[in-house]
Amino acid sequence: MNVNQFFRISSFIFCSLFLYSCGPILKILGGLNDPKVYSQEEIEANIARLPKHPNIVDAQLQSGLEEEEIKSFLYMSIPFDTYIYNADDKLLCFKGETSCGSYELQELENSTIEDKYDLCDNLSLNTLFEDYLGDFEDIISKTSLKSSQQFSDFKHKVLVVMNTDISKNEIIDDWNYIFKSLNHNENVVFIRIWTDLNENWGLEKDKKAKFKVRKVKGEREVEIILSDLPYVD
Repeated sequence: MNVNQFFRISSFIFCSLFLYSCGPILKILGGLNDPKVYSQEEIEANIARLPKHPNIVDAQLQSGLEEEEIKSFLYMSIPFDTYIYNADDKLLCFKGETSCGSYELQELENSTIEDKYDLCDNLSLNTLFEDYLGDFEDIISKTSLKSSQQFSDFKHKVLVVMNTDISKNEIIDDWNYIFKSLNHNENVVFIRIWTDLNENWGLEKDKKAKFKVRKVKGEREVEIILSDLPYVD
């Protein structure tokens, strides 16, 4: 899939991509919040709004990524899903699904990752996430983190791709729900990948990248199209 064209997702399952209810689907179908270009200082302030714990690591996208790579991260910021890797950096599945939403997180509050998750197999692996962003090592290499090796001592790594503008007012509550559902697991680290647009990438401060959402005629899907990023001429 060429991310310059569109990101297609089933509106039938869109509700499961948000943490509390199907309410946000109305907001999505009506139009996503367009991500704005921030200064580095503003991005750091956005990150500081969220709770911080010793086992939470915040990372930003590297400067110098191609536009398609940045767009891929932005697309994967939309669902606010949670991806879990084992000690060998292998993506894990919950009943055949690579990501967990509200239902899975609710179950995980009263059980452990080891109880509910298994290695994804070729039949159950939904490769959309890794098709867009790559494997764990590849994702880390595109961020401000120096190496994935710093996580080698953790039993599980919880990865969340997030964006201040896309998540808007729900971002703190959604994050608290994710953390509460998983933090009781032994030796787990949370990695928050922030995709807030940065003027240091050659983008024009305070400009926005525009989302367009349209329903696919005759199907229970929507197409999410992201305009060109607002680079300085």
